[in-house]
Amino acid sequence: MIQAAKDRGIRQVMVNTNGVRIARDDAFLDGLAQLEPVIYFQFDGLRPETYQTIRGEDLLDLKLRELDRMAEKGLDAVLVAAIERGVNTDEVGAILEFGLEHPAVRGVVFQLVTHVGRHIDFDPLERVTIPDVLHGLVDQAHGKFVMEDFVPVPCCFPTCQVNSYVFVDGENTVPLPRMLDIDQYLDYITNRALPKPTNSADVQNALEGLWSASAVAGTEQTADQFQCACGPGYTFNVKQVMKCCVGILVPDGRVIPFCAYNSVGYREQIEEELSRERTLERARKKIEFAERSNS
Repeated sequence: MIQAAKDRGIRQVMVNTNGVRIARDDAFLDGLAQLEPVIYFQFDGLRPETYQTIRGEDLLDLKLRELDRMAEKGLDAVLVAAIERGVNTDEVGAILEFGLEHPAVRGVVFQLVTHVGRHIDFDPLERVTIPDVLHGLVDQAHGKFVMEDFVPVPCCFPTCQVNSYVFVDGENTVPLPRMLDIDQYLDYITNRALPKPTNSADVQNALEGLWSASAVAGTEQTADQFQCACGPGYTFNVKQVMKCCVGILVPDGRVIPFCAYNSVGYREQIEEELSRERTLERARKKIEFAERSNS
C-alpha cells in the first residue's frame, strides 16, 4: 500500500501504528526503511501506568526501543499521544520535550481522547479540550512556549486543530511565530492538509530561510506540535465537518469527514457493509469449491 501510494504521486505517506511489529520484526523494519514513510507512532506518555490505563498493558519500554530502532534506520516518526483527563494531561510537556530531543522524532501530535464506539462511557463534561493541552504545554515545558506560539490551522475549522512549528538548535528552541509574522503566510496552507507549491518569492524565501545557515547557527532541526480534537456526537458541528481536511476513503469512492465517520454512525454502517460483502464472498467461494469437487 505504501508503494502504491508513492507510485501515484502522493506527497506524504504516513503509517499509523502502535509500533509493536517494528520492535520485533527486523525484516518489516528494513522494508519500511526502504520505502521511507513517516511513522505516525502511538506514544501516550513516559509513565508505565499511562499505558496500563489507556492500552491495558505497560508498553513504555517497548515504545522507547521502537523509537531507537527507527532512529537507527533513519525513519522519521511523529509521536501521537492520546490525552485523557486524570491520566496523562500532566505529561504533555514531558512528551513534547522528549520529542524535541529524540533523533527519530519530527513532530508531536496530541489527540484528545473521544469516547465513541467500543470505548467505555464517561462524563462528557470531563473531556479534555484543546485549550487544556495548550495551557499544559505552556505550564509544563519549562518556558519554551507561550499561548501566542500556537495558531489555528487554516485548512480546517478554527476550533479543530492548532499548530506550531519549532526551530531546534541543540538545546535551544524557537517557535516559528516568533521569527515570522505568521498571519502573512497562513494562505500558504489555507484549505490544504499540506502546503501548496507557490511562485511567491516572499513566501518561499521566508519559509526556506528557516532551514538556511543564516537563520540559526549550528545544526537545524524542525519539529511541530499539533493538537487535534475529534468531534464526538455531543459536540458535533456541521460547519466544522464541512471544512474537514481529514477524510476517510471508503470502498464505494466516498470521502467521509473524519469526525462524522467516527461519531454519527458512518463507521458502523461501513463496517456492516464490508462484513456483509465478506460473508457473501466467503459463501461464493464455498459454492465454487463444492461445484468443482462434484464435477
